[in-house]
Amino acid sequence: METSNLLEGTYESHNDQENFGLESNVEDEDEDVEDDLIYNEPLSPVLNDSIKKEIDRVYSKFSRDTLDPNDEDTYDVTMVAEYGNRIFNYLHSLEIRYKPNPRYIEEVQDDLLWEHRATLMDWLVQLHSRFNLLPETLYLAVNIIDRFLSKKTISLSRFQLCGAVALFIAAKYEEINVPTVSQMVYMVGNQYPRESFLRAERFMVEVLGFEFGWPGPMSFLRRGSKADDYDNEIRTLAKYFLEITIMDARFVSSPPSWLAAGAQFLSRRMLGRGDWTEAHIYYTGYTAEQLVPLAEILEECCISTETHHRTIFQKYSERRFKRSACYVQEYLHELYGVN
Repeated sequence: METSNLLEGTYESHNDQENFGLESNVEDEDEDVEDDLIYNEPLSPVLNDSIKKEIDRVYSKFSRDTLDPNDEDTYDVTMVAEYGNRIFNYLHSLEIRYKPNPRYIEEVQDDLLWEHRATLMDWLVQLHSRFNLLPETLYLAVNIIDRFLSKKTISLSRFQLCGAVALFIAAKYEEINVPTVSQMVYMVGNQYPRESFLRAERFMVEVLGFEFGWPGPMSFLRRGSKADDYDNEIRTLAKYFLEITIMDARFVSSPPSWLAAGAQFLSRRMLGRGDWTEAHIYYTGYTAEQLVPLAEILEECCISTETHHRTIFQKYSERRFKRSACYVQEYLHELYGVN
């Protein structure tokens, strides 16, 4: 199939690798395989009988057959409050349906390493910011990349093209104003002609079966924010924590609802907003017991900003994001004495 050659082609030169900053410095890759597998162990929420009982109890307490007259969302037709629970139950089913293979680098890919993915994510964040796209577009693009790579083997020389095409598809799905094909081709250094870029897009769409309804973490964050009366500071800080998860291989197949709840949980803790209440359990679907381990891992990621997510740290150090990343660093410095 002609389209498959573009994304599944073998190496033609090392120029793409150098331009993209994907120089491989791994000389003895096999020596650290076991350590990498441990570090990249996929993360997911714990769910035992006691947690199930707690969630069921809270759901029974807050669920009602009629709309709450004291809830302002009841009178906002855009919130479709009468369908809220059913909508999010459906979104929870989709996050499982569109989950990537957490081991696709080891099981599917031949040329790629998790370090290469981290480099691509770093570049994707810069490209996403350059076009001033929605957060939903970034997360959908990441999911498209991971799902595609779970199905098809590609060479390192085609990896950047894969990322650009995924962002282009995600923008079409989420945005009102979409970057042009010419702009996207320019952003990959004009390495591929326009028709080649479009062939790659058609191939990726076909491989994924035209299915792009993955529910990103932003929808779940907005849902959980209802328990905080849509506190803007909590949400802004949570956005920072959510974005750094795309850099980490351990979160490739993690449920976005869990990541959103964990980001909100950690934001509340750092801002001193009190305990995780029953309302938070109801609107997020997760207890504090399920979120504490995730919050600790997110804190570890924030301690290693330079090596883990330098571009995202710089992005969230800007005034438009309330310098959230700087606040986190100050918090961690006071708590743990880290610089």
